[in-house]
Amino acid sequence: MALTAKSIRKDFYRAGKNSNIFTAVQMLDLELEQGKMIEITGRSGSGKSTLLNMLAGILNPTSGRILLDEVDLYALDDEKRSRLRNEKIGLIPQGHTALLGLTVLENVLLPAVLYSNGSAPEQRAADLLRQVGLIEMDNEKPNALSGGELRRMAVARALLMQPKIILADEPTAGLDEENIISVMGLLRNAADDGAAVLLVTHENEAAQFADEILHMDGGHFI
Repeated sequence: MALTAKSIRKDFYRAGKNSNIFTAVQMLDLELEQGKMIEITGRSGSGKSTLLNMLAGILNPTSGRILLDEVDLYALDDEKRSRLRNEKIGLIPQGHTALLGLTVLENVLLPAVLYSNGSAPEQRAADLLRQVGLIEMDNEKPNALSGGELRRMAVARALLMQPKIILADEPTAGLDEENIISVMGLLRNAADDGAAVLLVTHENEAAQFADEILHMDGGHFI
């Protein structure tokens, strides 16, 4: 399985008296390979998160194509794209995406219940919560968690279905060194088990886990 970006670009239109076009991602190609972790670094505003969101099927490119196993993500309607993303991609977005009405365990189990008629893998969810140090908070609501704990919960949720593509946007933001190493170890293990992992981060500690490091600036790789 591969996720491939072909000649993708993203423009944003700035409204106002002096309206113009801002190109967040210049035309570029990228292929994520199974068993490999790629780290993308760069200053804030360099286009890293925009690129990741396009790869995730969340943000439509202005031009170019994104192929998941030769299926053009943006040729699908929203429902089919969401279903494919849930089945094949583990996404760790920026910010906090927890559903406040659910417990920590229920939040982690979400990928298994959204589009599935089978039983939820509660044991795997519990194992992941244990690995990210949250098993004792499995029945708490998200508002009882700190920002760093919410990030670790998001990591566990993204790994639940053992996806073959993992896209992680600042997954260790707000974590101490011990938890950074723990989370990076989980992502490295996923790559070693055959997943294609793309990591956007500012953390220096992440470099030791990556197979390849790309630096982004001005919307393109340098």
